[in-house]
Amino acid sequence: MLPGIAGITGTAALYLIITCWKSYRPQHAGGGEGALTVWQLIAHVEAERQQREQGGRHRLREPQPPPPSTSDAEKAPSLEVQRRILDALRRL
Repeated sequence: MLPGIAGITGTAALYLIITCWKSYRPQHAGGGEGALTVWQLIAHVEAERQQREQGGRHRLREPQPPPPSTSDAEKAPSLEVQRRILDALRRL
């Protein structure tokens, strides 16, 4: 009788193992709002490849001239005004 119970239990355990072994299969999250399409990913990879071919982010660049000042408030005061301010500060 013991071999019969062991056989039935073994068969039931084998059946559960076989049916549950591959039942979990990861699923894709789906294409919700903001998900990238294949064509967008291809374009992104292509842009990265072109950037690498241009020398990377450490390539030398020409220095850019400073933008021209448009307001008088941004200009430094004249030397005479600076001397007056310095004299006033010394008197304090």
